[in-house]
Amino acid sequence: DEARDAMTGTYSFLQLAAGKRLRTQAAELLRKAARKTHSPEMALLATSVELDAFTKVKAAIDEMVVMLKQQQEDEVKKNDWCKAEVHDNEMTTAKTEDKKADIEANIGELTSTIETLEQEISDAHMAIEQAQMDLQRATEDRKAENFEFQKTVSDQTVTIEVLKKALDKLATYYDFLQQSKSSAHKQTPPVPQKEYSKSKGASGVMEMIEKLIHEAQDLVKESQAGENTAQAAYEQLIADTNASIEALQKEITSKEAAKSDAHKDKLSSESDLKDTIKELEGLNKYNSELHSECDYLLKNFDLRQQKRGEEIEALQQAKQILDGASLN
Repeated sequence: DEARDAMTGTYSFLQLAAGKRLRTQAAELLRKAARKTHSPEMALLATSVELDAFTKVKAAIDEMVVMLKQQQEDEVKKNDWCKAEVHDNEMTTAKTEDKKADIEANIGELTSTIETLEQEISDAHMAIEQAQMDLQRATEDRKAENFEFQKTVSDQTVTIEVLKKALDKLATYYDFLQQSKSSAHKQTPPVPQKEYSKSKGASGVMEMIEKLIHEAQDLVKESQAGENTAQAAYEQLIADTNASIEALQKEITSKEAAKSDAHKDKLSSESDLKDTIKELEGLNKYNSELHSECDYLLKNFDLRQQKRGEEIEALQQAKQILDGASLN
């Protein structure tokens, strides 16, 4: 009995010694992993390994392994989500920036179009005013020309009448002289009156008067022809001016409508621009939030996964030690 009690005591002592060694080995493994991974939880568990019962410690190790694996999985999901969200945000931002640039370019084109239409409308109004002024001056000139024509015709008509009367009187006078001369040479009864024959002197004066009459008549004809030409040109000018003004008025109406449409489009584009700027502000704000939330994870993902993997491996090794397994 004494020998058996001694053997039992020795075995119990050896078990305690072996257990303490395994605890120390497992604790040191965990502390080493805690220092490497900067894990306070691992350091706390190392202390627990030295103090708590095996069953409790191994349960704690299992729980931590499950927790770390879940963290690994969650972090992978978060990493994928961050990458996707950042990519989508950047792509959407780029598209929205392009949209903003297109809207701004469209607003610029519409502004230029409106300015061009306004200038063309103003030019058309000025062209109408100029055409009306030109027609008014042409009307005044036509009236003055017609007045000169009427005066010329009247003067020449009077001149012709006066010259014809003078010619008639000269003809009568020279007929009388001719008759008187014939009576002086012949004392016979009067012979039947002969056809009037001009004397040499009478012929020169009367021819000159006739020439003046013809010249006055020619001047009347020329004046009439000039008047007809001027009147026809004036009437054509009126027709051309009216047609030009009508075309300009139609142009003004058309361009006023185009200007109104361009103004509406510009207002719509300006509203779209405000919405797009607001959208960009939201995207930039979300981008800032994403970077605040994800930058550290994205930058350190591989390292964090590696360290957490090392923590899991250290925990599994510690459990193997506590189960009495030897490390290779």
